[in-house]
Amino acid sequence: MALNYSIAMMGNPMNQEEAKKAYAKAQVSQELSLKALAKRVSSQTTASRADVTAVIIATVENMIDGLRAGEQVDFGDLGKFRLQITSRGAETAEKFTAANITGVNIQFIPGEDLKNIFAGMEFSPVPTRAATRAVLKAQKAGQTTVDISKTPTPGGDDGGNTGGGGNSGGDGGIEDDPLG
Repeated sequence: MALNYSIAMMGNPMNQEEAKKAYAKAQVSQELSLKALAKRVSSQTTASRADVTAVIIATVENMIDGLRAGEQVDFGDLGKFRLQITSRGAETAEKFTAANITGVNIQFIPGEDLKNIFAGMEFSPVPTRAATRAVLKAQKAGQTTVDISKTPTPGGDDGGNTGGGGNSGGDGGIEDDPLG
């Protein structure tokens, strides 16, 4: 199974004068819902889907409680979760107060199984969602060519190229698209 990616031209946010460069952006093909995940797990175990769902929900709630208490939550081979604080600097330690704290992020440290997930992984290029929309629009208008150089990209904003899109590889399924 290959991971789909599109290419986005993005600038350096630290240096706006620098020329944009091409970067890969993962394209999510679909979402695995809690219901579907529980169904998969229940089919591989003796637990019912309802039991698996209850355990997952309770696990997440306990993880949140643990993180709020300042605990690092260890999921074994999956990895560890902990909180990180972002803050504005103060001139001295004495002048630093909680008001300098600007936010909290969840840090994830992958376990051994996830660290090795990329070994032998294949990647398939697919069009961006903006390019796919432009091609579909041109097809519907009876046009045989389309200029995708004017389609927005992240930074110029395609609505974020890292999400959904449903691109399935190859040409993105444009020839067989039921919408076309």
